Amino acid sequence: MRLGRMINPTLSGRLIRWLASLSLGVLGCLCLGVFFSVKANLGTQQDQRLEKLSTAIRHLFEETPEHLQPGSLEHDLEDLLKINRDSHLKLIDRLGEARFISTPSAWPSKARFYSFALPDEAQRTDFAVAELALEIAPDEAILDRLAAILWGAALIGSAAITLGGYLIVYYGLAPIRTLAEQTRSLAILSLDKRLETEGIPAELQVLVDQFNDLLNRLEKAYQQLEGFNADVAHELRTPLANIIASSELALRSNDKDENLRDCIGANLEEMHRLSCIVNDMLFLSQADRGAKARRMPIHSLAQLCAEVADYYEAVLIESDLQWSIEGDASGQYDAALLRRVLSNLLNNAARYADPGSSIVIRIVVETHGHIKLSMINRGQPISAETLPHIFDRFFRVDASRSHGHQNHGLGLAIVSAIARMHDGEAFAISADGETEIGVRLDC
Repeated sequence: MRLGRMINPTLSGRLIRWLASLSLGVLGCLCLGVFFSVKANLGTQQDQRLEKLSTAIRHLFEETPEHLQPGSLEHDLEDLLKINRDSHLKLIDRLGEARFISTPSAWPSKARFYSFALPDEAQRTDFAVAELALEIAPDEAILDRLAAILWGAALIGSAAITLGGYLIVYYGLAPIRTLAEQTRSLAILSLDKRLETEGIPAELQVLVDQFNDLLNRLEKAYQQLEGFNADVAHELRTPLANIIASSELALRSNDKDENLRDCIGANLEEMHRLSCIVNDMLFLSQADRGAKARRMPIHSLAQLCAEVADYYEAVLIESDLQWSIEGDASGQYDAALLRRVLSNLLNNAARYADPGSSIVIRIVVETHGHIKLSMINRGQPISAETLPHIFDRFFRVDASRSHGHQNHGLGLAIVSAIARMHDGEAFAISADGETEIGVRLDC
């Protein structure tokens, strides 16, 4: 069981730890390199001194015979070793016994040893091997002090770099803290605010722009939601009020059978309207969640359009309207959804078309495999201010026009949603007394 909330490490803390580890590692490696370089140099110097001293000893044994007498040899060796006070010599005979030790009482415990065979001239003295010992305690002390200095320098240097890095990180992340403060101040009632871009580093500019774009979309969605809720309440209030009023009137009437029949009929009509609104809202909700059309091969869009137009033949005749189809195409579409698009577009065209005019159903095959399916009617044009909003939910160009009570303002919104489900878009053009509304669909 987890108790409390796990606190995630801060970005500055991670950067400081990485910088401290990196600086300590780099400085440590440099100090190790310096230490082993000095150590190797001291070792080379020691070997050179031992080699030089061994050469001098060989020369002593290679001199004239009169100088090879034991007493004279020892005197010369002691003189030679006095010059090299940190060097010690041991001469070993052929039997392996030490016959000469320069400092028997001070033979070093820490030393660098070097053994070599004596020349042939040394056979007269019975010496066979010489062993040199060079005291390295002073050099070891120097290395110890150097190691302490280097490690101290590494630790101090790493601490200094870490401190400097902390200051750099702290002031370098100041823009992020500023952005955090700005985002913390945002609320639902202040969605119109945006993050300031002045003084923001270029690396954060993209993030700020994306966040501001997100705020733009969020503000727009919230405004749409507020408008949608208000429109829903308005659209549902009237039918519900009618149902309540008619029910109360029927209950107060003495002629209950006749009044109840009329009340039930009126209420049923209103409930049908409410059901249509609810079903359309549910469909739009599914489209907003990213639902896609179930595509099936359609060999003739013109035939599909003709079937829908035949269904509305009576409505068109009543409105004194004619219809025709231009063009044809095929592709992968959802036939049921396309019928709904055609039905909504045809209803909209019939509602606003001039009596005696003709509605043209136009099918155009565009480039890149796109299909344009539209309804063209003649009538009063839609203003440029109104045209961008005709696909909004619960939007009516003129609520006072005919059939306003039957039109709940979701028909063209559904057309736009079905176009998006086919990876397309809805469009509208109105000019010179002619209005074209339709969809562009991806095959």
